[in-house]
Amino acid sequence: MEVPRSRRRIRHSPPPPPPAQGCTGGDDLISTLPDDMLLQILTRLGCARAAARTCILARRWRNLWIHLLGLIFHDVPVGKVQAALTRVARRRAGMSVSALDIRLMRSVPPEAARHDEALAKKLLCKAVRLSPEELMFVLPRSSISKPGRRVEITMPCFLHATSIELDTYFIQIQPPANQILHALERLSLSGNIVDIGACLNQCPRLHVLRVTCRGVLPVLLEESLTALEAAVALGLTVSLLRIELELYSGGHTADGAQFASLLHAAARVSPQELVLVNSFNKYFTAELPCFPRTKSIEMWLFFVCFTQVTEDKFLALERLSLQHYRCTILDLDTMVARCPRLRVLKVNADRSAQVVTIRSTSLEELELSIDEGQCEGINIETPLLTQLKLSVDAASDINVSIWAPMVEKVSYWFSYKKLALMFGFWSLQSLRVDTVENYKYKDEGLTKEGKDACSQPPRVHVLCLQISAQDQSGPVLNFARELEKPPVSNFPILALNLNAEGHVLAAFVSRILGMHHLQTRIQRLKVVLCSWSEMSKCVKHCPCNEPKN
Repeated sequence: MEVPRSRRRIRHSPPPPPPAQGCTGGDDLISTLPDDMLLQILTRLGCARAAARTCILARRWRNLWIHLLGLIFHDVPVGKVQAALTRVARRRAGMSVSALDIRLMRSVPPEAARHDEALAKKLLCKAVRLSPEELMFVLPRSSISKPGRRVEITMPCFLHATSIELDTYFIQIQPPANQILHALERLSLSGNIVDIGACLNQCPRLHVLRVTCRGVLPVLLEESLTALEAAVALGLTVSLLRIELELYSGGHTADGAQFASLLHAAARVSPQELVLVNSFNKYFTAELPCFPRTKSIEMWLFFVCFTQVTEDKFLALERLSLQHYRCTILDLDTMVARCPRLRVLKVNADRSAQVVTIRSTSLEELELSIDEGQCEGINIETPLLTQLKLSVDAASDINVSIWAPMVEKVSYWFSYKKLALMFGFWSLQSLRVDTVENYKYKDEGLTKEGKDACSQPPRVHVLCLQISAQDQSGPVLNFARELEKPPVSNFPILALNLNAEGHVLAAFVSRILGMHHLQTRIQRLKVVLCSWSEMSKCVKHCPCNEPKN
């Protein structure tokens, strides 16, 4: 039987163009480049492991990565990094590298993690043979509790290194044994550092220091801070001082007196950036001393109230953040007045404060949280403020006065803890105003096209109301007054989240849209019915069944 041929014509692709003069089709033009250009290509890969894999391309690429000036190992198992360094040291005997960046991969099993930490000690010793000018060595962060004796890492002597960054997480760091680091100018240490003074004594040319102390006992911390104070007096710049207490410290914690002593010792050092982390198990008060040279203060503390602020001014402070549970400053107005250059403020108001006042002529970003307490008023006067985030759990009606004529980005959230009746049986649970980018609503038709597109503002404000039907009686909230409290009044978008419980909605929604605060501004309406069911029915003789509804 003869198989019929298809009538479809087969189209052949055109033949490739002839090779250029002096070149053949099989030539590897990249491999003909000089070594310096090939090394530039490998450098841009950003990873020594990826550079080593290029050996499969051609014989020309084999072992080329070994001659890179900078070696980067990110998220690579410690065993493979050790083998790579051994190979580099063998092929480059007597030659140094400009930079060595090692950030090891995390090991999940406790036995493997402890084994990797032991290998990490050997890895640092192998790194000494490469004599890098810049060293970055970071162990993975792990919360695994490892049995047995704690691993200690002695900092090797890198004679030619001008910059060293060493992060051992919670492993104890010991200073170099009777060795002087004559070339070291910048040092960053993170881990369980118990004798920072010994490290400083062996670095005679050190100019800049970044230090993070994790899980160090308060007594040893004070000794380290005293050593730092003496070094600062001789010209050392402490760009970062981070203290993390109660992390793998055997359950030891600082009491109120010890915390106050540590705080004053840190103030005498006055680093450019200060970070304090703790999780105290009891509430106590303290005095906030002056940090004359500190530009940024960030505190993640539990149950600490700064009831007193020093009379001296924080002349260099530009950023202040106290954002953990019950970490507050009692007199915010006085604190802000002592910071003439403050630009960013993120704080929680103390529960005992009746009126929260913030007045600043330099503040540009404010994040303020007010929990349920005795607050009766909020007064904010910030002429240069551009970003505002205000979160309030209102136990009662709160007077709000916000003067921020240059504000552009707003996150304003009021949650009403008690029953706040708006109209009839409708209760307001929360009022929120958020600033969003205008392009997010282009598909919904809010953004104009054509010649009017340039007149559209880059951001718009969204008003979101969480409302529910309540059969209980309570005080009536002045809803029109609540709409006047946010620092912005133009709301092109209105979102209603309604828990109607079967009640008729048309009259209520119409009443909201008819208010003079909203009727000329709303361009888009979104209604979400929460917990809606066809079985939901209102009670007999309900007001929503009246003829006017």
